[in-house]
Amino acid sequence: MKLQFYKKGIPTKIIKRSGILFAIFVVAIIFFEVITNIQESKEVSKLKSPTLPVVSINYLGDASSELHGYVTKMDPAYMRDAIIPLDSNRTVSLSIDAKNYDIDTVSYEIRSLDTQRNISNNDLDFTNDDGVLTASFQAENLIEKNEEYLLIITLANPNKEIYYYTRIMQPDGCHEEEILDFAQYFHNTALSEDTTDLATYIEPKSTESNDLSHVDINSNLSQVSYGNFDGTQVGDCNVALTDISTNYISLTLSYLLSRDNSGKTEYYTCSEDYRIRYTADRIYLLSYNRTMNQILDADSASFTDNILTIGITDSNLQYMSNETGTIVSFVQNGSLFEYNQTDRKLKQIFSFVDDATDIRSIYDQHQILLLNIDESGTMDYVVYGYMNSGSHEGECGINLFHYDAIEDTSTEQVFITSTSSYQILNANFSELLYETANNDFYIMVNGTLLYISLNELTTKELMTGLDDAKYAVSGSRRYFAWMDEDNMSDTIHIMDLETGSSFDIKANSGQLLKPLEFLDDDLIYGTLNKSDITTDGAGSTIYPMYKLTIADVSSDSSRELMTYQKNGYYITNTSIDSYTIYLDRIQIGEDGIITAAEGDTIKNSAGEQNKAVDIALATDDVKQQVVTLTMTPLAEDEKLGTVKYDITGLVLADESRNISVSSATASTQYYVYVGNKVALATDDLLSAISLADEEMGIVLDNTPKYIWKRGGKAYQNAITGIAYGSSDAEASGSAKALSAMLVHAGENVQVHTLLESGETPISILRKTLKDYDILDLTGAKLSQVLYYVSQGIPVYAFTGEDTAVLIVGYDASSIIYFDPQTSKNAKMGMTEASEYFESFGNVFVSYIE
Repeated sequence: MKLQFYKKGIPTKIIKRSGILFAIFVVAIIFFEVITNIQESKEVSKLKSPTLPVVSINYLGDASSELHGYVTKMDPAYMRDAIIPLDSNRTVSLSIDAKNYDIDTVSYEIRSLDTQRNISNNDLDFTNDDGVLTASFQAENLIEKNEEYLLIITLANPNKEIYYYTRIMQPDGCHEEEILDFAQYFHNTALSEDTTDLATYIEPKSTESNDLSHVDINSNLSQVSYGNFDGTQVGDCNVALTDISTNYISLTLSYLLSRDNSGKTEYYTCSEDYRIRYTADRIYLLSYNRTMNQILDADSASFTDNILTIGITDSNLQYMSNETGTIVSFVQNGSLFEYNQTDRKLKQIFSFVDDATDIRSIYDQHQILLLNIDESGTMDYVVYGYMNSGSHEGECGINLFHYDAIEDTSTEQVFITSTSSYQILNANFSELLYETANNDFYIMVNGTLLYISLNELTTKELMTGLDDAKYAVSGSRRYFAWMDEDNMSDTIHIMDLETGSSFDIKANSGQLLKPLEFLDDDLIYGTLNKSDITTDGAGSTIYPMYKLTIADVSSDSSRELMTYQKNGYYITNTSIDSYTIYLDRIQIGEDGIITAAEGDTIKNSAGEQNKAVDIALATDDVKQQVVTLTMTPLAEDEKLGTVKYDITGLVLADESRNISVSSATASTQYYVYVGNKVALATDDLLSAISLADEEMGIVLDNTPKYIWKRGGKAYQNAITGIAYGSSDAEASGSAKALSAMLVHAGENVQVHTLLESGETPISILRKTLKDYDILDLTGAKLSQVLYYVSQGIPVYAFTGEDTAVLIVGYDASSIIYFDPQTSKNAKMGMTEASEYFESFGNVFVSYIE
């Protein structure tokens, strides 16, 4: 018998086959990895240094305003960085730092402020001295004194045109030279050793604050004079006069400070906003605001255990962290950083600052918005506004980036171009930006909700005409609530942008709803009874909400969390600050008169959730107050060691990922300018006037034209020739007042007939004065509506059913009003008048051309 022997283990044939299969598998992996790498090869780079020339306009001896160039034509009506005051000869002097940039022609264009009238358009002769071009011209004598005009300067070569925008004015009686001298004196004195003279001009309300990041007229003298900070100014100040009138001038001084810190140079960007009035007796400093922000780099950040100190900056900085508190991303002074405590690395994710002493690098007309962050530090973020350098240098727009923390690269995903200035873009910038896990991107632009597929690079308009009052966005930006109607609706639509699913909240019979705010991801909406809809004395419709509801909308349905209602009170608006809901309320009397009621609040019982990374303030002997970020505590006996500073690489997209959006809302927008910055964009005139009054600003509409200014005339003699039309001689006081207003504007109609047919004061004015903007000023303060009287325009004031007066003049202590019942002017004390009109709901109406 023949014996057969078997090897223990796996048979040889199987081993051979397995080896062959494994080899094939390895080769396949290598092959596909190579092919994949070839197909997805990314060119990692960094932003190039700025290249565009800077145009300086010189005036008033030694003042100079810097203009930064745009490579596409912008909407010039909103390019309001500065006003250049012209001398008696209307001379404009230019200095162009071209560096290595080729310039063949220099030209200028002067247009009316609304851009509709072309004053002149000419080429300029210039001289070139080692890359610095100089030119000058005399503005045409068509320019009227104390009126603003647009100035557009164009530099060109065969390949490109660059546009520079500003305003010019030939002031008369504005004392601009004396006021500028005072601002420069104040600035230089604050940086000097002896600052005692400045005490005359400030109004300190506290002696304890040591915050140098924000200083104002109410700060103490030590703050105004920089305390122990030993900084030195680098170069000259950029001067921007932002508002010129015979009553006051607003201007901004921008400059760079440096200081030596143990052999390392730190840099700080500073900006001072002044509002100054000149009188024959003295100069008055009406307003002063200074901001100071440290430029963070490898030499200026400091680390102690689990605390990162980022220096002098606004403590309300934007930041996000992972859940464990080991990684934090934050925006400081226009740059984005990420600190990884575990890896001991501080990374500069995005920054235009290449050389802090290059004014093009530190030009601050952009913003960075963090969208999300995960546990590894991977995040999405948006850079929007003016692009200082790189492939989009000289453009304004919205740039979406994805940062991969594993690869340590930021990839540009899409660039949305805009013809609006940064200030307008920023003010209109919606909180609705959301990127899904599937690379779908949603963004609201000028009332249009856009969907962008980042994979296929296709765009689609999902909704249009969405004014601010028609929608609300959740804190995570994932949930979007809107209504189809302008004021109230029987349906609120809810969309989950991550999943694309949606559902509706329906009103009960006889009721209407309105989406108001989100508290985190919980929707706040109002409810009203249709029977409560009413009109005020001017004829404007009022939608008083009797109830608020807070609802969880995160599960494709609405789950009520709480409600708020109080008998006799109605809600007209809401706002949220620090997890507290603030309610604007009214009461409606039996006579139908609407009066403002004391506001109320709803506080979130849970409060703000504890964050894994805390922001705090610490003291420093030199910098006074500095901002710190506290990470998760280090392990026991763990030492931080050395933290490395890195600059993250960028993967820039080609031009195929540039998208142009021209959508625009049809409604009137109001812009509140404080200095050369837009503090608010809104379709609510009262909100605009209130903020401009509080911040000493101005209100423009989107024509643009001036709607309201803080600081009108100290007095206004009674407007003459006020009389109602003969056809309304037997009419009510309200009809007579309205008739007198129309007659003053050059129109004579039978007002009482129109009122009897159901028209309202507002509708009559709008239909009759078609070349005017009719302004419903209901709810404004008496002091605020006197601006229109100072412009020679009467103000209609409701004083009860079928009665009204016209405010036609004022002085420091009283108003003058036209009483239509007596056809005579009368006086009333300012305090008494304020209380009197308030008792009737402060219902005011006026107009502007």
